[in-house]
Amino acid sequence: MTETQTDYTKIGIGTKETSKLKPAKVKILGVEIKTKTNEGKEMKSPLANILVKHPDKEEEVKLSKIKCERNGKLEVVTLWISLDDEGKFQKSSALAELMRFLKVMTLEELSGKDVETIEQSKEDTYLCIKAY
Repeated sequence: MTETQTDYTKIGIGTKETSKLKPAKVKILGVEIKTKTNEGKEMKSPLANILVKHPDKEEEVKLSKIKCERNGKLEVVTLWISLDDEGKFQKSSALAELMRFLKVMTLEELSGKDVETIEQSKEDTYLCIKAY
């Protein structure tokens, strides 16, 4: 084992809980388009990460899902980028849903908008954008 490696066999159990961000109103700082997986492979569909400033966290937070109403029920949908044959965001996509909800025509116009966040579900407490 090198000096920079940790010997995980000698580590005990911690006493600190991980901090969970609570749903809150956040400000959109911008949009980051992810085109490669964490392993560096090209993704089939790019992913839109909405960069927000949460009041309880100093660093920016990336949100890649929205909760919206579809067919009379609430669904959590990932912000995949899918284009139609005219090169525009598909009308039925989650990204188009978010843009319509916030009344913007381009992703660039999302910057500076205030939005509410919400837990994805009781079981999955990660935050997503509330778009309904």
